[in-house]
Amino acid sequence: MGTTIATRIFALIILIFGLSACVSPKYVVSDITRHHSLPLTPSGESFIVVSSDEEQEESLAFEVYAALVSQRLSALGLTPFNGESVTPDLMVTLKWSVEGPSPDVKSRSTGVGAGFGYGFGYRDGPLGYGFGSPYENRTSTKQIYVRHVDLVIYDGTTYNTENPTRVFEGSAVSTGTNGQIDPVMPYIVQAIFDHFPGASGETRTVRVEVPPDSEAVNTGHFNSRSAK
Repeated sequence: MGTTIATRIFALIILIFGLSACVSPKYVVSDITRHHSLPLTPSGESFIVVSSDEEQEESLAFEVYAALVSQRLSALGLTPFNGESVTPDLMVTLKWSVEGPSPDVKSRSTGVGAGFGYGFGYRDGPLGYGFGSPYENRTSTKQIYVRHVDLVIYDGTTYNTENPTRVFEGSAVSTGTNGQIDPVMPYIVQAIFDHFPGASGETRTVRVEVPPDSEAVNTGHFNSRSAK
C-alpha cells in the first residue's frame, strides 16, 4: 500500500512538471549592448543596410536579415534610401557569427518520500511504517552555441572616408543548442531594437517570446522558460 501511494505521488509530481513545461511560454534570450550618439527620436533620415562581410553580403540570408533590420528602422520613423541623393543619411552594417559547440553540463537531484506511524504506551514500543525513494543525482550534457549579431550605424556622409563616424553600435549575444542562426535571427534583431536606441553604454538581457510552432523552439537556454 505504502509503495503504491509513493509511486502515485511521484507520478503526479512528474505530470505537473511535464504539463508546466508544455504550457510555459518560450523565449529567445539575448544580451544586448549598445553605444550611440543618436537622438532619442529619429526625424526621417534615410538609410541603407549593407554588410561588413563581403561573403555574407552575397548570400541570400543577408537579404532576409537586411529586410528585418529595414522593417525595424522604418517602424522607428527612418526612411529607406531611394537613391535620389548622393548618399543616404545613415549607413547600417550588419554581421553575424556562430561559435561552438561547447559542452554545458547540468546536474540535478531528484527524490520523493513519505511515511506515517503511531505508538502505544507502557511496554509496547512505537509502531510505524515508512517508505521513500532515495535522492538521485543526474547529469546531462548538451552542446551549446554562441550566436553573435553586430549592427553598426554610420553617418552616411563619412562612410566612404578614411575615418567614418559611428553613431550607433549594437551587439547581441544569444546562446542555444542549435548552431543554426536562421530560426532565431528575427528575435535577436527584435531584441537589438527593443527600446531603441536605449541608454548608451548599457547591457540589457532581452527576452523575446517565441510562437509554439516556430523553429526557434528548438534553440535557446536550458531555462524552461527559454526557447529550447
